[in-house]
Amino acid sequence: MKKEREERVIYYSDELHDDFAGTNITEKPVPDDYVYLNKGLWRNLARALLYYIIVRPVAFFYIKLVKRVKFVGKKKFKGYKRGGAFIYGNHTALVLDAFDPSYLSFPRPADIVASPEATSIKGLGWLLKELGTLPVPNGGFHKMVKFQNALQEAYKKKHWIAIYPEAHIWKYYTGIRNFPPASFTYPVKAGAPCFSYTMVYLKRRHSDRPKRVVYIDGPFFPDTSLTVKEAAKKLRDEVYAAMCERAKLNTCEYIRYVYRPPEEEKE
Repeated sequence: MKKEREERVIYYSDELHDDFAGTNITEKPVPDDYVYLNKGLWRNLARALLYYIIVRPVAFFYIKLVKRVKFVGKKKFKGYKRGGAFIYGNHTALVLDAFDPSYLSFPRPADIVASPEATSIKGLGWLLKELGTLPVPNGGFHKMVKFQNALQEAYKKKHWIAIYPEAHIWKYYTGIRNFPPASFTYPVKAGAPCFSYTMVYLKRRHSDRPKRVVYIDGPFFPDTSLTVKEAAKKLRDEVYAAMCERAKLNTCEYIRYVYRPPEEEKE
């Protein structure tokens, strides 16, 4: 007789800021002279070699053969691979969330907006930087302007830019956490198309581990009749609604997340 898996419960108190990635990385501030996009022929050639010869094959192998992720709705990208785009996903995995953008954007290169943690990983930070990780600077007006200019330049170069608006990883989470509209100002300013991709978890018949399916929705476009702030809010609401609708398709809860007020944690 099959033994029932013991339910795993994680308690959270702050939906916007709690992180359960478990990486324990010492975050280093983004330096003032950080170079977001490679300059020069040889640097770009080095990235192309790393990206297309190593990263893309590894990503494909891991996604399709190891994790066996199914993607639904890739036809919605038809006609948009000629240029750049912004893609927004729910943040429920560690390695998969790093690989999915390059799989979805093929043959376009994918840049991933991430926290400074990503480029602080000992021994790998330089590689992630070379492959297009765009760390959000933690403080400083000039740093933020430089970061935003890099996003606009990446889009003009026909890159696909992946953003996880929930910001923090909640493994196997089956809902969509509330997220602010700030990251949607980027496609509004660029006049860029947007897509959402939502990972859902389905119950397997002969395994406790859920099956993974990614649903793609879009394109969503900035409303040019509105101000930047208003258009970003509208775009955020459209993407959020699409992701929430897809989240209803989850059929299992591998990890249950339970809200616990901050005052109870101190007791």
